[in-house]
Amino acid sequence: MMPPVMAETEETRDGNFFDAAPYRLLWRFFRYARPYRAWVILALCLLPLSTLLQLWQPLLIQQAVDQHLIPGKPEGFAGLLFLFVCLIIGQFVVGYVQTAINTLLGQRVVRDMRRELFAHLLSMDAGFFARNASGRLTNRITNDTEAVSQMVSAGMINLVGDLLLLLGVAGSMLFLSARLSLVTLVAMPVIVLGTMLITQKMRTTQREGRLLQARMAGHLTEEVEGRETVRLFHCQEKNRATFDRMNRDYLGTALKSNFYEAFQFSFIDTTSTLVVALLFLYGGAIRVESGITIGVIVAFIDYIRRLFFPIREISGKFTTMQSAITALERIFALLDTPTAIADLPQPRLLAQPVRGEIGFQGVHFGYGEVPVLRGIDLHIKPGERVAVVGPTGAGKSTLIKLLNRTYEPQRGRIAIDGVAIDQLPLAVLRRMVGMVQQETFLFAGSIADNISLGDPSIGLERVRQAAVETGAMAFIEPLPQGLQTQLSERGTNLSAGQRQLLGITRVLAFSPTILVMDEATSSVDTLSERLIQEAVERLLDRRTAVIIAHRLSTILHADRILVLSAGRIVEEGRHEVLLQRGGLYARLYALQFQEK
Repeated sequence: MMPPVMAETEETRDGNFFDAAPYRLLWRFFRYARPYRAWVILALCLLPLSTLLQLWQPLLIQQAVDQHLIPGKPEGFAGLLFLFVCLIIGQFVVGYVQTAINTLLGQRVVRDMRRELFAHLLSMDAGFFARNASGRLTNRITNDTEAVSQMVSAGMINLVGDLLLLLGVAGSMLFLSARLSLVTLVAMPVIVLGTMLITQKMRTTQREGRLLQARMAGHLTEEVEGRETVRLFHCQEKNRATFDRMNRDYLGTALKSNFYEAFQFSFIDTTSTLVVALLFLYGGAIRVESGITIGVIVAFIDYIRRLFFPIREISGKFTTMQSAITALERIFALLDTPTAIADLPQPRLLAQPVRGEIGFQGVHFGYGEVPVLRGIDLHIKPGERVAVVGPTGAGKSTLIKLLNRTYEPQRGRIAIDGVAIDQLPLAVLRRMVGMVQQETFLFAGSIADNISLGDPSIGLERVRQAAVETGAMAFIEPLPQGLQTQLSERGTNLSAGQRQLLGITRVLAFSPTILVMDEATSSVDTLSERLIQEAVERLLDRRTAVIIAHRLSTILHADRILVLSAGRIVEEGRHEVLLQRGGLYARLYALQFQEK
């Protein structure tokens, strides 16, 4: 049985911010901030200072109105004005430092998270990528981590500051006038209830938006990777309509989320304005009998603005944090997905020099419920060339994917030089088993880098030597920059035969003990096939080789030919012997070489 697909948490979960699960996610996330705790402490220490600078300003306004403006006494007003300007400058400086620290924390924390995500993805087995769309995986490292960055930059620490300011403003208002404070508190239940209802709606739409965004990214990635097929079968209109439908769905969800956000801010602003109007009415009615001054009312108006500002900011930050928590659910779901193929805690090493003997003992394997290999027993001697042929779906490619642990056998044992390959370090095994695939994947970069793949043990001279041995230098040297010629994505500025020659050169540069050839000439023309065959002969020299080919002309001189059918080895022997038997191999040969 194949492992389950990585859970898409946005589809299966509808957590509430006030549940315990989000706090567990946040607590787990805090370990990424631990290396930067000095910056976190500094940011937290600045919060009380920022709060005091803001709370002091309305008190100065109250003093200026009651002691100088209304009585008409200019003495001392300049000092108050100077102090007020100093408070504003101080608030600006502290706010700037806080924003810089928050941005620094957000970017560095997310950098570390992206690094861990990328490293984890590189460690995953082939089955994982077969079950999970590449667009959604890309979305984890880009959009989801960006949502987490916004939570750190504009959410977590500032949320503490907003709560502190909220408490400070409430205390200052009570200090100035308890009766006027009661007027303000009347609106608080309305604001809290309205904010909770709107936040719940926003949480739902944002969850839907994240899901639609991931689907759209997956479709876009698939479209780019399959662009040639799209052009050949003229599917542009159909695919454009599919993308437009996804885009419209995402637009509708995004607009709905923006509507709730705009409504939330407008709701709070309108409520604060109504409270100010109520304050004027009530303050004017009781001012004379209660001794409330004009300055107190003016200060209260300023405090109301400062009271509702953090309420609005807190509601917005809850939205940001909910979006980040949804992203954290998916990020941790990915990080918690174990790889099916990993090194043992104490792996073994082969005796040197490695001989290259291969053994399959009772190997069974299937993709899901579909069996592919059924009890393969096979022994390959050091230096032997073994070809594997058979009809499509017989299990030829699966056989070699098991040899380099791209997949694990469900039953049975595979060994090299008598040591089970699951006991060897993966890096050692895959360095030992070189593989030339049907299509060589080339990266954007120089030809030299594509051959060495950045391995520090493979210098430029070794790259050049390998290219000379395989004959690849014949087309590399005439290029304007030789080995430093830059290739486009996937090497599309080279022909199929040239890309395949570079793939063989790459394998030769790594000097493997065991060589696997998977249909290495299936996608090239006859002239390129001849050049590639010459390169292959140099590559095969003194190496154990497993060669898979549909073109039987390429394996006529193999030491042994295995014929696979329905996951079993049904024939085995040299070319001439298998032809004389008149079995499946003979029928396959006749189909390819019958007179035209």
